[in-house]
Amino acid sequence: MVKRTGAKKVFLKTGAYRPEVVAWTLKVASEAKIDVVTFDGAGGGTGMSPVPMMDECATPTVYLEAQVLKCLEILKKKGKHIPDIAMAGGFINETQIFKAIAMSNFGDGPYVKAISMARAPITAVMKATYFVELAKEGKLPSTFAKLYGDSPEKFFAVIPELKKRFGDDWKKLPPGAIGLYSYFVDRIGTGLQQLMAGARKWKLELLDRKDLASLTERARRVTGIPTNDELAEEEIERILAD
Repeated sequence: MVKRTGAKKVFLKTGAYRPEVVAWTLKVASEAKIDVVTFDGAGGGTGMSPVPMMDECATPTVYLEAQVLKCLEILKKKGKHIPDIAMAGGFINETQIFKAIAMSNFGDGPYVKAISMARAPITAVMKATYFVELAKEGKLPSTFAKLYGDSPEKFFAVIPELKKRFGDDWKKLPPGAIGLYSYFVDRIGTGLQQLMAGARKWKLELLDRKDLASLTERARRVTGIPTNDELAEEEIERILAD
C-alpha cells in the first residue's frame, strides 16, 4: 500500500523481542516485500528506549542476528522475498561490523547489508565539539594537550586531509563534523580495511562465515560457526589428504 502511494523504498526498524516476534516480523516483511528491516539488539535501542531497557531487557545482538539468519534461511528455502537486513545494537568498532556481515553470508552473499550505529558516532560528535571548546578556553587537560596537542589543527589527525580537500574552507566545518569524519574514516574505515586485507577480502559482500571462528562452545552453539580446533582439524586433514 505504501509503495502504491509513491514510496520507492520501505524500511522497517524494530527492536530485540522474543524469537517468535522476530519470525513474525520477517514473515510480514517478506509478504509485504519490504526493502530493508533493521533489527536492534542489546545494548542498543529503537531510539526511544531508556538505557536500562536497552542494556538489560532485550536480546543481545549476536543472539538476535542468529535468530534473524535462521528465519531468513527458512524463507529462502521456501522461495519467499528476502528483505535486506541492517543490524544494530551496541556497534562501536570495525571488528563488530566485520563479524556481523561475515556471519550472515552462507555462500550467496551476506543477508546483512548495513550496520546501524547511533551512540558511538554521536559521542564522537559531542566529544569533538567539547574539546574544541576547551581548546578555545585554554582548558584542555594537560595530559591530553601533551599527547595530542593544544589546538584542533594538532589533535584532529584528519586536518591535513581536509586542508588538501577543501583548502581554507576546512575552517568552516563544524568541529562535530570533523569528529564524525575522523571516527568513520580514520577509525572505522581504516580498521575495517585492515581486517579485510588480512582476510584477503576486498569487498564487504565477500566476507563470509569462513572468515570467522567461535572461541567458545556457547558461541558455536548460538552461531553455528565452528571453533578454532574444529577448523584446524578440518583444514589440516584437507591439506595433507594427498
